[in-house]
Amino acid sequence: MFHSVRHGRAAQYPHKWLFETGRIFLECLRTKFAATASILLLATSSFAVTANAVEANVRIDSFSALRDYVQLIETAPKLVANTPQDPNNGRPQESANAAYVALRAFAERVGVDQPGSTAELPKLAEADNLLDFLRGLNSPAQPSAAPSATSKRGPVAGGTERTAPVDATYVGANVCVTCHAVQAEAFSLTLMGKIGKTQKGKFDCENCHGPGSAHVKAGGGRGVGGIISFRPDDLSRTAEENNAICLTCHDKGRRINWHGSTHDERGLMCSNCHTVMKRVSRQFGLKTAFQPDTCFQCHKNKRAEMWRSSHIPVREGKVTCSDCHNPHGSYSENLLKTATVNEVCWQCHAEKRGPFLWEHPPVTETCLNCHDPHGSNNDFLLKISRPRLCQQCHSGGQHNSNPRNPLVTLYAQGRECQNCHSNHHGSNNPAGARFMR
Repeated sequence: MFHSVRHGRAAQYPHKWLFETGRIFLECLRTKFAATASILLLATSSFAVTANAVEANVRIDSFSALRDYVQLIETAPKLVANTPQDPNNGRPQESANAAYVALRAFAERVGVDQPGSTAELPKLAEADNLLDFLRGLNSPAQPSAAPSATSKRGPVAGGTERTAPVDATYVGANVCVTCHAVQAEAFSLTLMGKIGKTQKGKFDCENCHGPGSAHVKAGGGRGVGGIISFRPDDLSRTAEENNAICLTCHDKGRRINWHGSTHDERGLMCSNCHTVMKRVSRQFGLKTAFQPDTCFQCHKNKRAEMWRSSHIPVREGKVTCSDCHNPHGSYSENLLKTATVNEVCWQCHAEKRGPFLWEHPPVTETCLNCHDPHGSNNDFLLKISRPRLCQQCHSGGQHNSNPRNPLVTLYAQGRECQNCHSNHHGSNNPAGARFMR
């Protein structure tokens, strides 16, 4: 009965039958049945070449080849010896039935098996460049390691436990230069290195890296002998310990609010943003030549906003992040340099400051009610296109409240609401209650 059912399916669905035979062929290759695979390949090829001419005969031949394949799978000596022979054809009947059952189970699994996990495959978005991505395709898959607290994107916050003190003494900068001549030469070109040339001993190596006698005695190495490396991925020291060394000198001015600031509470280290041993940026000893790139290590969404059609000229180099924010802490929200958002905006947009005879309440409250400061796809950094922005508050009025009405073309041209209400930030005209002059 199974013979007739499968034969009927082959005649009714020739393409599906060809797909199933192909899957069986691949299964043969995987289980190293080379001889059986050759037979099945011949049967499949014969079926594909003569499908239109002698379709019925080819289906019968293909089914015969598949039946022979099923019989070959189960022709183990133990089954042949213990199985009674069929009186008609002299073949092991029970072995053939078991083979048909196995084949039917395999055919029913076609299209049901779930694809393998792609978690271990290389990701193009995570690769530094296309060449590294292509190399990852050819490299053998590595077993996935257990997730750790330090395996995260962006700056690393160092260790979580304080280090035990090491008994060591100072050996002098001349001993350090014996091994670290290249680093010392690069450091001499920085601002701190130049000051150290005129004020001897002020910026010696051990002033920041700690006493080095134990490090020298052990033969060197990163972190050996209690030496302080300041590497962000060095888990032997906490961020607070490393930052305390920098704050020994840099604890005033813009850094006065560092303790308790957003970046301090999140465990950032000075070395996440600054580099001391070589000159990279023109100011502030940053890790990148372009200041916003240092901030974009974490604030990737702001990088995307800077590339919108309407944006603050940060990418042009006219404005930097520190013109509005103080990354070392502030008294206001979002690490702003001033007490309010409006005061930050008024540093450049002084004409919007006022005071005005007629104030516009949303403007007085905060500029963020209407504008997105980092970038927008609408004119003038607006959060929503006009007139919808105005209609968030002005849902009715003396004229049609839907300027998009095709019957009222006066309110649907150019800048729309601003065609009449041009002084919407405030007006000093005695007749400017509607911000029309």
